Amino acid sequence: MFKKYWTLFLISWQVGLAYPLSFALWRFRRVLTTVMSLTVWSVIFGQQTSVFGYTQAQMMGYIFLVSLLQGAILATSLNSLAGDIYSGTISQLLIKPVSILKYLAIQDLSDKLKNVTFIILETIGLYFFFRPEFVLPSLSVFGLFLGWVVLAIVIHFFIEILFGTLGFWSPQSWGPKFLFFMVVEATAGTLFPLDILPAWLQKGLYLTPFPYLSYAQTQLFLGRLKQSEMVINSIGLLFWTVVLGWAAMVIWRKGIHNYSAAGN
Repeated sequence: MFKKYWTLFLISWQVGLAYPLSFALWRFRRVLTTVMSLTVWSVIFGQQTSVFGYTQAQMMGYIFLVSLLQGAILATSLNSLAGDIYSGTISQLLIKPVSILKYLAIQDLSDKLKNVTFIILETIGLYFFFRPEFVLPSLSVFGLFLGWVVLAIVIHFFIEILFGTLGFWSPQSWGPKFLFFMVVEATAGTLFPLDILPAWLQKGLYLTPFPYLSYAQTQLFLGRLKQSEMVINSIGLLFWTVVLGWAAMVIWRKGIHNYSAAGN
């Protein structure tokens, strides 16, 4: 069983690198995004020592960390899942002796690991240029950080499955997915720390899963969370993992039960 899925992982890895120029341009775009964020915040600080409760070193560290988390959490190979379902392309997977959800999870994991590998190399290069200051957390906090990252990866996977299920009933999936992408950019803390927003808006965002997709992890790593906040965030991550996992499984099974496609 393990050998079968390990083979699928290797195949997914190789397929992801089948078009190296496309992948290189994608990574170049992400590097430019990080450089732009770092440059903009450097200009904002100017001669100031603190902005929105962050020192320049803390903000630079935040941008570096959230850039790494984007590759681990938000990068995905499932963007075309809804289209594959509606077009019938996914039919070829349904007749194979593998769990389709496990196959999609392995495919997504392969894509994330590939992106993280290159992000680490990119981050090392940017580090020597911008010289951000990092204070590493304790081993216990770092362990909790890794656990939060894993839960965020699972949450994002379930969200991708939910968007993919749109393909069972409609070809119009790109619009909602694009809207979701824009919302995540603004609410997951990938553009700026959410604690610079008004308190009422922060509380509203924490009623959604989005702050748990990058922001909570960066705040934990940077030591900006109290003990009580760590507990609350842990509960929030577990809550959204269970709720979104349940919703994804229920809707996926309903879609598969009613699914019929001639294929391509």
